[in-house]
Amino acid sequence: MPPPLHAASGDLEIPIYPTHLPPSLSWRYGVTRGSAQGQADLVWRRDGDRYEAGLQVDGAAGPLQWHSHGEIDTAGVAPVRFVDQRARRAAQAANFRRGQGRITYSGSAAELPLMPGSQDRLSWLLQLAGIAQAQPQRWNLGERIVLHVSGARADADAWSFEVAGREALELPAGKVEALKLVREPGRPYDIRAEVWLDPERHHMPVRVRMTNGQARFEMILQAELSVF
Repeated sequence: MPPPLHAASGDLEIPIYPTHLPPSLSWRYGVTRGSAQGQADLVWRRDGDRYEAGLQVDGAAGPLQWHSHGEIDTAGVAPVRFVDQRARRAAQAANFRRGQGRITYSGSAAELPLMPGSQDRLSWLLQLAGIAQAQPQRWNLGERIVLHVSGARADADAWSFEVAGREALELPAGKVEALKLVREPGRPYDIRAEVWLDPERHHMPVRVRMTNGQARFEMILQAELSVF
């Protein structure tokens, strides 16, 4: 494995992990945001060394649309552009300019370093699944996966996930013995992320919980619409 790279912020190191990415699929999640309920459709499509991913949240918890597209390289998912479209707001985008080694943003003049393995706010879910699937025996209690993640608003940071163990879940889609990972916030108003990965479904996330202060957003798998 290549030596780890230093993150753009803090002293965390960003390793380049082997990945075994999931096949193309379309899944439906139930969504809770505060007291509001809705649903979300996640679509992931692979075509050779290229990919597209989309998340559309509808109902009381939306509307929200995220779209990511790019390439698949030796570091796994390699976004080229990420678009974040929310209700009553102009769309915002992050552009991963690999030839320049920079991430630029449609709504800001800021430019941040682009490192191998850098992800956007949607693609990290697929990258995390690919990392866990490539070495499933490695991820025991206390192990860490560190990703460099950027949103569409010049908010790139190192996200460190710690393996919290295995947890039995009763989901609408059935019983799951999931691998749980947790990202603790590093500063006030930062995101706490909890992710439950299913080894029987290519380590794809069957439950995701994002907490920021008193705000909480949660997705739970309801149905597998298709696997291509």
